[in-house]
Amino acid sequence: MDLIRVKLFDTPTVYKNEEQIVFPFKKAEGLFYYLLIYGQATRDTLVNILWGEVEEKIAKKNLRQAMYKIRKSFDLDIVISPKKSIVMINPDIQINTDLCDFLSGEDDGIHAYTGEFLRGFHVKDAEGFESWMIQYAEYLKDLYIQKINGKIKNAFSKNDIASRIFYAKKWIRTDELNEKPYEILMKAYADSRDFHKAIDLYNRLSNILQKELQIEPNLKIKKIFDEIIMMRNAKKINKKKSSDFFYGRTYELRMLKQSYQKFINHKETKSFLIIGEAGVGKTKLKDEFLESINKEEILLQAHCYQAEQGYLLKPWNDIFINLVELIKKEGIEIPILWRNLISHVFPGFAIENEECNINPVEKTDWLQHQVIEETMVSVLKKVAAKRKILLVFEDIQWMDETSLALINSILLHQKMSRIFIICTCRNGYSEKLNKFMISSVKHNKLQKIDLTPFSKYEVEEFIQMSFPEISGNEKLYERIYKETEGNAFFLTEMINGIKEKGSITEMTDKTQDILKSRFLDISKEGRKLLNITSLFFDKVSLDMLKNLTSKNILEIMDIIEELQKRGILKDVSSSDEISFAFTHQKFREYIYMQQSSAKRKILHNEIGLIFERKLHHDKRDRFLYSKLIYHFENGMNPILVLKYWMKNLDVYFNFGHELFPVLKDGNIEEEYPSYLSQEEAMKQLKDIEKNLTKVREKEFYSEEIKRLQIGFWHMRGRFFIREGEYDKGIKDIENMIDLSIKIDDLDYALKGYRQMIYYGIQIHNVKWMKKYVELGLDLAKKCNYQKDTGIMLRLQGLQKIMDGDYKDAEKILKESIRIFEQVNEYEDKYTLNMAAGYNYIGEIRRRNMKFMSALKYYERAVKICMEKKVIRGLTIFYTNAGQAAFDMGDDDLAKTYLEKAILLYNELNVLWGRSTAEGYMALLLIKKGNYKNALQYCKRAQQYAKQLKSPYELGLLYRVKAEIKVRMKENKKIREIFKDDLSLDIKEYCDKGIEYLRQLKEPYEIEILEVLRRNS
Repeated sequence: MDLIRVKLFDTPTVYKNEEQIVFPFKKAEGLFYYLLIYGQATRDTLVNILWGEVEEKIAKKNLRQAMYKIRKSFDLDIVISPKKSIVMINPDIQINTDLCDFLSGEDDGIHAYTGEFLRGFHVKDAEGFESWMIQYAEYLKDLYIQKINGKIKNAFSKNDIASRIFYAKKWIRTDELNEKPYEILMKAYADSRDFHKAIDLYNRLSNILQKELQIEPNLKIKKIFDEIIMMRNAKKINKKKSSDFFYGRTYELRMLKQSYQKFINHKETKSFLIIGEAGVGKTKLKDEFLESINKEEILLQAHCYQAEQGYLLKPWNDIFINLVELIKKEGIEIPILWRNLISHVFPGFAIENEECNINPVEKTDWLQHQVIEETMVSVLKKVAAKRKILLVFEDIQWMDETSLALINSILLHQKMSRIFIICTCRNGYSEKLNKFMISSVKHNKLQKIDLTPFSKYEVEEFIQMSFPEISGNEKLYERIYKETEGNAFFLTEMINGIKEKGSITEMTDKTQDILKSRFLDISKEGRKLLNITSLFFDKVSLDMLKNLTSKNILEIMDIIEELQKRGILKDVSSSDEISFAFTHQKFREYIYMQQSSAKRKILHNEIGLIFERKLHHDKRDRFLYSKLIYHFENGMNPILVLKYWMKNLDVYFNFGHELFPVLKDGNIEEEYPSYLSQEEAMKQLKDIEKNLTKVREKEFYSEEIKRLQIGFWHMRGRFFIREGEYDKGIKDIENMIDLSIKIDDLDYALKGYRQMIYYGIQIHNVKWMKKYVELGLDLAKKCNYQKDTGIMLRLQGLQKIMDGDYKDAEKILKESIRIFEQVNEYEDKYTLNMAAGYNYIGEIRRRNMKFMSALKYYERAVKICMEKKVIRGLTIFYTNAGQAAFDMGDDDLAKTYLEKAILLYNELNVLWGRSTAEGYMALLLIKKGNYKNALQYCKRAQQYAKQLKSPYELGLLYRVKAEIKVRMKENKKIREIFKDDLSLDIKEYCDKGIEYLRQLKEPYEIEILEVLRRNS
């Protein structure tokens, strides 16, 4: 069924099946909108409002012509006239409008009102229509403001300041000369202590009223403004009492503000990288900037830590977790494919508790790292299109290369400035960061701010402003400058120390003592809590503190409040738990180093064991590996360090898929690299092997170490096979299987057998496959492993297909499916095994030219994936179905399947089956007379077939070329378009296709090519 979607608010647009409709003239478009609002109208009414100045006969003729043009634009009978006097919208056609959502939608439909009704739309010589349009726009605007008022009243009743601000802003955007929403917003800002925002808002209102109406704000608003000024001054006085004030950096702050102003005004601007030594004031400058702006944009912040610098996309985890709530709140539609891809990397991104089904045995696509990066950027752009984004990253000197590449991608590929980025970085940065900066600065997308320590003069001014009581003491100035060297952090801490002690006699000549004096008067319990907190490189949760201190939550909070008042600890926002961190890393480093190494070792181990108990034993664990490795490394626990190091490396390798053994010919080559380069992966494997050898030499060769050895062989063996070093890879897998059987670890033995089977598929060695399928099947049955038996049966079914034994293959596959139907009653993550089984049976039927029957099985495979919202596998299922439909002569059905396949191929960047989909689509387009597009599809098919090097897909490509060549003989236009790309004769294309296809077990396509050759 066709879907019509109409946007009536703001600039009107009309889409049919996501293609924009362009009307031939304005009166036809106006007629369509009018009928859309009322459903139907009399011919007299329509003539009157659109052609009121024209003679009646001509006007009615114009109406008929407009109706005809509307139908033609849609290629549908969308406007009908069941009675001669009545014109109406066809009720049988589904039409969705934002106006309908506004009038009857959820949440009062406020979200649907995105601007004035039919903004910018005008119809010449139609005074009646223009008058109606203005009146109806005013009616909708009044209704919108009524709804907003209701929301604001509700927010007042719940003391919800954020909602008051949100809806008052919406009201102002709709009616900027109405003073009431300004009054509401100013009060809300005052209640949230954002005085500078309230003052800016008052100034903005004054300017607008003066410019448009030459009047001043009313007395009530002036009174609110005076009260806010008084409150702000009181806040400033209190702020000065603590020495936590902002000094200097006015030039740098102005640069940030000016660029940000351009950003919010939709002008081209740069993002910023703030560079300087630890404690110089990078974070303070960033915080002051964030405090000084009206943050109407989405603010997303992340911190990078040294202990996590090698971990893939770690800084982006918090960003995307926080995006989930925003996406829900703003009602932003994120395509399910994007959600599945991103939740593969960030499990918490699964919106509305959707589980991203990942088959634990085989993943059916490659998730090329560029694909995931592109998807992440696409999601950010989608959100930014609704509300601009302010991204802040601290300490990016610890950021991994992939995360840096993602920032670079955002900077370089923004068509419009919708995302503003601020990063902080210590100087003395690495080569990877240098490359990032050179690229971004070169393209004029990033500006560096180099912060240097304060000069001697600036230190004196800093002291005079923050502690006027000691003004004029030149010796003291000199001493403070010498000890702090102008570093803002040490300068602030020294002055705080002098204030607290009331004397300067206790000062020493060492910077270390500045920190020491900061902690002298802290209670014994406070010191214990700081000792524990310092063991965490990022933050510590309240739950973790409870586990480590044996105190109840109220006792812990009392101690934390003491430390917060002293400015040592701060709250760290988190979506799932209450956490705390040091206000500065220098505090953490100092406290950490004050503890004995023995004490640190014991506590690190204990923390590591607590984190172990938090593991889910699925993909969510990857964000705990960095913590586990850090704590066990510092706890001198080499066995557990190795265990989680290997698990973490396995995550990187698994960004490529294990192998999905599709039917075709099995000559599957790895399409894309994993996230690690070959060089980096090899280095990591050698480091693990070296540490594993050390552990074996120092420790007893226990079961645990043997399991680590097995895991290592499994990981390295897969890597070698992937890289084409088959001898090395097979040796590792054989060693792994032997040791697994010796220690009775049959789960790993089964993994080894599966890897051998996948290798057999890769090299198309059916005999090899049969050997390991039988070994695996015997072991799975012996252990009574139902799931593994189902997997092995499916692989045996594939082996039988590759051997041409279709009868036994189908019988075995049905048994495999039956097992997984039982398994799915309590565990549905093996869904893809069922879908793959149905796909294989479909392929058996297609190979036997039972096309209708094949389509039923492909549809079953597709249905399973759609029901479980699993995208993986659909590309090949749709392609196979498209082939079957094509070969049975149903071109329209074939086109439907192949279009779906190609759409997913474009999203996933998957190779397998792609040349077949593109090639068959070229044939379909030629049949439809779309020769130029057909050539492009044919070229892409050639490109993908060459990349994959599959005999089957190359054979099919030559079949496509042969069929096109036949049509070139009969059609001059096809000849002209394809002459440069298809230079061989029909016989040569047929011979090449047959040569490739004969590497398989007698596919029926050989007969098609032989017929084409005979008739050539």
